[in-house]
Amino acid sequence: MKRTSFAFLFLAAAAGVPAIADEFKWIGQITEDGSALSYAIPQSDAIKLDFHCERKTRNIVVNFEHEPKNAKDGMQVMMRLSVRGRDTGISADIPATGRRSELDDKFIFQGNIRMSPQLRRILSEGGTLLVAIAGQTEEIPLKGIAGAGRQLFASCP
Repeated sequence: MKRTSFAFLFLAAAAGVPAIADEFKWIGQITEDGSALSYAIPQSDAIKLDFHCERKTRNIVVNFEHEPKNAKDGMQVMMRLSVRGRDTGISADIPATGRRSELDDKFIFQGNIRMSPQLRRILSEGGTLLVAIAGQTEEIPLKGIAGAGRQLFASCP
């Protein structure tokens, strides 16, 4: 895991601030070097999924918090993003490496991808995001992602 997303660290740094709302939502923001889209609890250290676009390279760093069976630092997996209920043939595969965070003992997978028509559709059309990784699948609601994702789509067209 060469780089850690600025947005991921920024949101995690708010650990001492109590959450205004205790439910996850999509949060979009402009960062110093691009933009970020995170599925997180606002003003907390709870971040499930994070996309950070580096404006210069148009590379998207993806962080996904997930505790797989037999988690091992350095384990390499393919993370597959798709949407349940529509466009079942559309998916985006992201090679990812897993590491345990020393700060909070969470297991984080990190990978890199470029924006593609498939990824854009997955992240903009609503429904339920399916994240398949290490033989398990997690579901994340996409409600609110279209508005929150504007900065990411502008930085990484």
